[in-house]
Amino acid sequence: MDTIEDISLSRIATIISKNSIIRTVNNTKWDRVLSNAGQSELFNKYNYALTPSFFNHYNGRDYENDNPRFSEFYSAIKAILKTVYNHGKNSEAFTKLIGTIIEEIDIMDVLNEEVAENLRGNDWIYENPLEEIFKGCSNDQCLEKINKEAKKDYHELVHNLHVLNLDISYSNYQLVLRPFTHQGASELNRNPSLLMDWLETEFPIVAKSYKDALEAYVKGLSVSCIANCRNIITGIFDNSKDDETRWLKGLQKLSTDTYIENVSSPRHIIDNVAKKELGLVNVDFKYSRFRTIYQLYSLSSDLGPHINEGPMIEGVHYPEKATMNDALWILRMTEDLLIWIKEVKAGR
Repeated sequence: MDTIEDISLSRIATIISKNSIIRTVNNTKWDRVLSNAGQSELFNKYNYALTPSFFNHYNGRDYENDNPRFSEFYSAIKAILKTVYNHGKNSEAFTKLIGTIIEEIDIMDVLNEEVAENLRGNDWIYENPLEEIFKGCSNDQCLEKINKEAKKDYHELVHNLHVLNLDISYSNYQLVLRPFTHQGASELNRNPSLLMDWLETEFPIVAKSYKDALEAYVKGLSVSCIANCRNIITGIFDNSKDDETRWLKGLQKLSTDTYIENVSSPRHIIDNVAKKELGLVNVDFKYSRFRTIYQLYSLSSDLGPHINEGPMIEGVHYPEKATMNDALWILRMTEDLLIWIKEVKAGR
């Protein structure tokens, strides 16, 4: 089975092959990109599929023809990405390659057609048509405007880069690559494939939910991603996801909170009656780890499977709205929880 990183590499290759936000307009495009990234050997290996045209010389003239092997462009790009990525072992070279590709993107190609057309219509006013919407804005404000008006392919590209711990930023009318977190995924142990390997060995059912959560995220399905995070939280503490008492008991057993083993029911912690049950007067145990994990469960429930259960005021329904930022936030917290559980179990 392909890893989630392999799937993201394939999706990135698919986006590039669409020729929508990353255009291959001439034969020099990928020669330039790969050479600038220090991967000229890969251009030599795959140039047969990276050049859209070829030239014939006849009767003293050069004739341009479509390259029939350009139909293999997607496969060549995917092979290049996988070769350089090398299962995450070649992160510096891979980051340089992706950074070079991102810098080649024309922001006008990223914007939806209506916005781009309006800007091109005013190009006689500005030397750079992007000045019209970026003038006076900070880099973060410019990036926010791009995200608001970008095509679907751009958002899918960003989501898949996130899986590889990369992100896109903006500087001086150009898109640039940046790390998704200041710490590398390997330093955090937040490597999706490593987590997946551990889950498939220890918690196969939870592994499926984690895979579904990652795939939902890269597809831009916020609610589905969050709902699967909730399934991870309940499933990791007990395989019986339908029995709330059992998964809470599993959480209580794994939690390292002081004195928590003396509470007869985990519900007593949630209902704030544990202190009374234990006969404690001037002593107040917080059970902070237990409560934090339960709050993550509540958050993922409210923005996941129960997203449509908002209150009704004077006949008006007020449901929550889950965004991709919410999904990423909850997915990251869920991954951190998995890392914590893995380390706690390893230390016992």
